[in-house]
Amino acid sequence: MINKAVLAVAALSLLGTHVAAAREYFVGGPVQRHDMEVVANYLVGVEMAPRLPGMPMGSDVIHLEADVHATADNAYGYPDGAWIGYLTIHYVIEEPAAHWTARGTLHPMEAKDGPHYADNVRMNGPGTYTVTYDFAPPDWDGFLRHVDKRTGVPAWWMPFSQAFTFSYPQK
Repeated sequence: MINKAVLAVAALSLLGTHVAAAREYFVGGPVQRHDMEVVANYLVGVEMAPRLPGMPMGSDVIHLEADVHATADNAYGYPDGAWIGYLTIHYVIEEPAAHWTARGTLHPMEAKDGPHYADNVRMNGPGTYTVTYDFAPPDWDGFLRHVDKRTGVPAWWMPFSQAFTFSYPQK
């Protein structure tokens, strides 16, 4: 007969493995641009629904994220710390030493820690990588704004890029 204490330790061990797989690894930021704060990170072992066609999964896949929130007193009417929706964010990950590149678009999604933009990316193995995010403003995705004198906000910003360099995998 198996001891209940042994079963409890085994269960906690499995739980700990699951929790460790969801750890965020810092890539870069915070960077403040156009009344937004951008932080880049990745996780491993993340599953999404619906699973998009061709979306990679596996031990060599990261869940690349961009957390984008409003800064205090921003000109666009967002409360401090609010998630900025309707962005279009394209990314390019490069590993210059291996002449390797991956490209894609981050998708808006929800998790227990709040909304963010992300995509699953199959990495090229250990190394130093650079990720560049290209940000397009909300009106590119059809998000309108008031322009009258009393309730209006300024024109959305022009597209911009932000690059971060990071090591993969991180310990």
